[in-house]
Amino acid sequence: MKDGVIVELLIVQIILILLLFLILVYVIKVRHNIALEKKFNKYTIGRLQNKELSIFDKINIFINNFIKKVSSLIEKSHLLSKYGESYERHISYDELETKKGIDYISTKIILGFVTLILYLITMMFQYVNISLIGLLLSYIIGFFIIDIYVSIEYRKKRKEISEDLLKAIIIMNNAFKSGMSIMQAIEIVKNELEGAIGDEFKKIYLDMSYGLTIETVFDRFYKRVRLDDAKFITTSLTLLNKTGGNIVKVFKSIEREFFDKKKLNDELKTATASSMFVYKLLLTIPFIICTLIFILNPSYFNPLFKTQLGLLMLLLILLLYIMYAVIIKRIMRVEL
Repeated sequence: MKDGVIVELLIVQIILILLLFLILVYVIKVRHNIALEKKFNKYTIGRLQNKELSIFDKINIFINNFIKKVSSLIEKSHLLSKYGESYERHISYDELETKKGIDYISTKIILGFVTLILYLITMMFQYVNISLIGLLLSYIIGFFIIDIYVSIEYRKKRKEISEDLLKAIIIMNNAFKSGMSIMQAIEIVKNELEGAIGDEFKKIYLDMSYGLTIETVFDRFYKRVRLDDAKFITTSLTLLNKTGGNIVKVFKSIEREFFDKKKLNDELKTATASSMFVYKLLLTIPFIICTLIFILNPSYFNPLFKTQLGLLMLLLILLLYIMYAVIIKRIMRVEL
């Protein structure tokens, strides 16, 4: 009976954590929609002003204000400020005035305390002694849970930029053929292209309008996206600026290089499709086996959650699984 109650409470705990994650995703989407609304507001006919705010708007405003207050407290720390700078590449162009990298650190700290409170509540419901390792693990999970979302979004962004960078090069090359300057070519790209690549070229245009050199601007672009193609453009423009040369011929060469690489990438994806399926299957099998064991014997995994040794083993299993995924991914990686 006791084991059945513990399993039920464990399920409730998992549901609460998933609910927290879904709320976080919803809040991020709401903030993104608000930013888009502000962006296109000047191009649309405004509706009648409604002073009433919905409950979700009030919650979003409260959360944003709370995050800003926490940020104002922790940004005094030089270490946390430097840590926050690593998240600035995830801020879109439209959010540059309203969001800072330190806000991500504030969100991580708040989520850490939220998961800590959830852990304390579930332990009280289960009548289980609260352990120091459990407190530490719950806070670590909450602190780094936002990194999972940020990492997924960043990978999607890099993939989108990698696919659309050729379009940007073609537009810039055509602009140079028409006798336009680099500044004018970048302006055309930021106006013509949408999505992640358009957002990045808006940042490039903003940097150049501040008077930064071409090498510095595109080096900042490379550091934000971490793509070899961006590094190739940065190196080419730096050499062109220092040694001189025909910019049309240089960009024509870059365009041809990118086109050949994209063609080769498409062929490589087709050739390695079966291997990627095996990779995803190998990553899924442990979860399938655990689910089957839990269905057959719900109390089988109780020692992992009820004892300090079990929690340490759970952490070790998680680390081994991550190493397993990384090693298989490295083995299957094909460098061009």
